[in-house]
Formats: sequence, C-alpha cells, structure tokens
Amino acid sequence: MPTAKLVWTGDMMFVATDNRGHSIVLDTKPEAGGKDAGIQPADLVMMSVAGCMAYDIVSILKKKRTDLRRFVAEVEGERAGEHPKRYVRMKLKFRANPEVKLEDLQRAFELSRDKYCSVLHTLKNPAEFEFDVGVE
Repeated sequence: MPTAKLVWTGDMMFVATDNRGHSIVLDTKPEAGGKDAGIQPADLVMMSVAGCMAYDIVSILKKKRTDLRRFVAEVEGERAGEHPKRYVRMKLKFRANPEVKLEDLQRAFELSRDKYCSVLHTLKNPAEFEFDVGVE
C-alpha cells in the first residue's frame, strides 16, 4: 500500500518521503510564509497528472515499437480565485518527435486518459478520505 510522510522543517517547508525512500521538498511562496524552496502542493497535483499520463503514453508508444526519441508533456492550470483555490481547469499538451505517427500518439493519449492514468481518474472520481488528528 503506498504511503507518504511529511516532516515539517521550519517556516512553511516540508520534506515528503514515500514508502520507497524517495523525497521531495514542499514549500510555498514568501508572501504565504515560505521561502519558495520547493514545489507547492497544488502544483504537485498538476505535475502528477501530467507525469502519470506521460508515463502511460511513453510506455504505450514503446510497446508499439514507435521511433520515440523525444517526448514532452506540459500542463497549465487555472485556479479558483477564492479559497480553497482548487484547480478549475488544467490544459495538458503532449508532443513527440515527428517520426512518431500522430495516430499512434493520439491512441496512446486516449488510453491514458480513458483507462490507465490513476492520478487523473482519482481526481475525476475522488477517493474517500479518513482523517486522524492528534498529538504525540
């Protein structure tokens, strides 16, 4: 079962570590009390969607033995102006080198969007949440 632990390191910075030992720094902008020394959690959500779909698309293209030499995923998010300032729109752009057939890229994208990308499907069909708050 995937797990993660976030440890506060001061100001508004946290080190997030998964159960396999991989870590990233989370922080926020100075105007929100941070030092802008890491990724903002909401931006990580946006990057997670793009990353999940990119993994899927590249994996599918490789299995099809396409001539994949370059692949870029870009994501642009629009957030609500009022709290909780959730993302109200994400625009994703996927580009491969010209030797990849557009129909192969399109099909790989559709499979990721409609079937495989767990992050996208988690956002489209929210998980149930359970909370436990206490002091130790």
